[in-house]
Amino acid sequence: MTLPGVTQLIRLTTTDSTQTVARFLADQGAPTGTLVWADRQTAGRGRMARKWESAEGGLYASLILRPSFKQGRLAKLSLETARAAGLALQELTGLQAAIKPPNDVMVLVDGKPRKVCGILIEASGGGGRLDWVVIGVGINVNNKPTLARATNLKETTGKAWPVESVLREFLACFEKSYRKLGR
Repeated sequence: MTLPGVTQLIRLTTTDSTQTVARFLADQGAPTGTLVWADRQTAGRGRMARKWESAEGGLYASLILRPSFKQGRLAKLSLETARAAGLALQELTGLQAAIKPPNDVMVLVDGKPRKVCGILIEASGGGGRLDWVVIGVGINVNNKPTLARATNLKETTGKAWPVESVLREFLACFEKSYRKLGR
């Protein structure tokens, strides 16, 4: 399977957290473009160490990057990742998506914004440089969200979506944004 910007794919049925696996692999020297993708997470992670179970039907992936830019650009990377996710969802589904900084993508449901995607960026480095960055993306595709203020693509559009198609569209949009950042 070929995915935009992915040099190595680690495909898992179940894991505690794609982010945890990707951080470990990054510390071990995994190359830029390594993607950890799971059908289900038992201890998914978000900002401020929030944890949750991630049921089958959602997209749970973490991408390892080894960027040449400095740590000061991480906030911009987070927003560009959210923009890429929003654009991918709009292009794929026709839904109007908006970013809720710093890391959420929202869609309108009955005139109210509902979370459909969350992003977690973690990095390692020192002295202003980056050794690695791991971008975790969780998109509610066909799974039942655990947050009351969240939704999924299936409920919002009335049809099930192939998770692989959502991942492919996100990665294509992200690759364009990442190139603009200067890698």
